[in-house]
Amino acid sequence: MKKIIVIILVSATILNIVAGAFIFFDIKTMNLPETTLTLELVDLNANEAVLQTTLFVNNPNSFSIFLQNLTIITVTDNEEIINHLFMDGGETYAHENRTFTYAATIRFNGTIPNQLTSRITGTVGVMFLGLIKKTLPLKFTMVTSLSNIITQFTLPQIHLAGNFSEITQEGVNFTGNIEITNPYSFDMAIENISVTVETETGMQVGTVTVQGKTIPAKTSQQQTGSGQLLLKALDAKTLRMTVHGEVIVLIAGIKKSMNFSVDADIIPPHLEQLLSGLPTDASLTGKYKLTLGGLLDQITLEIINPNKLTFHANDITVHIYRVDRDKQRLMCNGTIPDGVITSQNTTILQGDMLIPYSQLLPHLGERLFADRLQVIVRTNITIQGLNQTIWLGMTGYQDFPIHRP
Repeated sequence: MKKIIVIILVSATILNIVAGAFIFFDIKTMNLPETTLTLELVDLNANEAVLQTTLFVNNPNSFSIFLQNLTIITVTDNEEIINHLFMDGGETYAHENRTFTYAATIRFNGTIPNQLTSRITGTVGVMFLGLIKKTLPLKFTMVTSLSNIITQFTLPQIHLAGNFSEITQEGVNFTGNIEITNPYSFDMAIENISVTVETETGMQVGTVTVQGKTIPAKTSQQQTGSGQLLLKALDAKTLRMTVHGEVIVLIAGIKKSMNFSVDADIIPPHLEQLLSGLPTDASLTGKYKLTLGGLLDQITLEIINPNKLTFHANDITVHIYRVDRDKQRLMCNGTIPDGVITSQNTTILQGDMLIPYSQLLPHLGERLFADRLQVIVRTNITIQGLNQTIWLGMTGYQDFPIHRP
């Protein structure tokens, strides 16, 4: 019996010595795990955000290790604590990896820190045969530049368009349309907006006033502004509409401002598209008077202008034809004085045309008395400040001054 007891005591002693040797050897050769810490802002809104913390552990040892009492504290560069996490940890098997992920709600207090500093502390433990446990302290610090987080937010999608409406002597009314799409989960404000319109040669022809606006999260909204462009804008082949402004977002208590500049080409409309929908009525009459040199025809052109534009009638030419059934012959032609067609008013333009008596007599193949006289008036209509011309023609008929018996 005594021999058995002695054998047991000797064996226990040997086991303790061997175990102690293993502990000493393994602790001497044990490598601390490779750890990687990452931070990511998710589920953002104007007041707060969720800071997702991920701890990646790589065990390079030939035995399992235990991570315990893990604490992660994240502070700003002003040592303001924005994240304080307690992790359960757990076992990582030999030569294996394990990932620990935790999330916490955070808020920045109005200012953007230059960087975030995360400090992780805890213990790494080693266990043999489920009986012996040895721990080592785990401690490291990681510095994250906040710009890596903030720069993920880019400008919203912005599309431009323009519409032309009423035209007056002072210019043409223009409406700028700005469509803004906010893809984020937080509101953004568009402020300090300025809009300019230039021709393809760089000549500025007008500006547009646009008020600022808040674009709710995940929505698209249109903002319009109005202004007046110079009439010269209608002479351009294309117009360049440029919008400058500032996008302001509030992210987890941080106010971030981004400047933007967007432009788009716009084709100006033809002048005829902007004129009044009311007709520009005109009538042509003639009054005869016998003179020594021939038959004097006093031409009267009456024009009713419904537009808010004053036109200039230049190079007014008159042709008077003798009409015999389906035949006609030019009897005389000439010009009458230029004139101004005032806006939203009735204008009378007059001039005298002298028809020689020889032209009143029938020529070969004509009847003694013509059916009627045909009067054709043509003129160039221009607008001051605009390099466009409207070629206007009008035809009227008058009774032949000598009637058939």
